[in-house]
Amino acid sequence: MNRFWNSRFSLFASRTVQRPSFFRNYVTESSSHKFPKEGFGAPIWRKTLGVVILGLLWYQADQYFTKKGEKHPVTKWIETLMVPESEYKRRNLVHLYLSVEAAKDKVLFGEARLPPIYRLKDPDQFERASPHCVEPGTEVDLSDLVVRRD
Repeated sequence: MNRFWNSRFSLFASRTVQRPSFFRNYVTESSSHKFPKEGFGAPIWRKTLGVVILGLLWYQADQYFTKKGEKHPVTKWIETLMVPESEYKRRNLVHLYLSVEAAKDKVLFGEARLPPIYRLKDPDQFERASPHCVEPGTEVDLSDLVVRRD
């Protein structure tokens, strides 16, 4: 082997000799604590048995109610909480009508354009006309005219 690997191996060997990399330490050896005896009397087993018994009772009750030919009591209770089908149809029609109106409005506003603004190159043209030779009824009152300059 070359010198590099020899030096690495010697470092590894010296570490393992000086200090072990792990210790085995068991709780039962170092503690005076006594663990409870394990068995089927533990709470988890009692609860599991209770759940199984309740499941079997529920199954038997379910079979009893469905043999009569009428609806199960849970089904009846759920039906009392449900909204009738006619109400859902009415809601759907109202929603459809509102959706159509919203679509029409969207099309209307999407096609809308601002009116064109005809800008005069020289707005003083309104005041250039001669006040003489104006026939009666052809003169327009421009006193409230506001010229936009934007």
